[in-house]
Amino acid sequence: MRVFSGAVLGYLLFAGSAVLLFHITGHDPHAPASISFEFGAIVFGMLFALLAGYIASVIGGRPNYVAAWIVGGLIALGAIVSMLLTVVSWSQVTALIFMAPAAVIGGRTYVFTKKSQP
Repeated sequence: MRVFSGAVLGYLLFAGSAVLLFHITGHDPHAPASISFEFGAIVFGMLFALLAGYIASVIGGRPNYVAAWIVGGLIALGAIVSMLLTVVSWSQVTALIFMAPAAVIGGRTYVFTKKSQP
């Protein structure tokens, strides 16, 4: 149950941050944007994906960071489904290529910090 809760809360953290970013800035996530906005949004998304994977692993409490893998899978699945339902855009491709792996790296970071503690 902890792994499920961690994965759900981690994904909600990532998805909520993405919704807020596009809502506050007024950008359409499926429309082209300036290079500076796209770069900033990618960095923002990767940071929140790292945090989501880390939080998922903390809540999940497993040493194999399976909750972070689930968050990464949900991010990738969301990007693929969005690609199939709409026009393929930069936000979906970068979520698949950069943000899904970042969630797994966030979980791996938690495992490393846990192992390095006495």
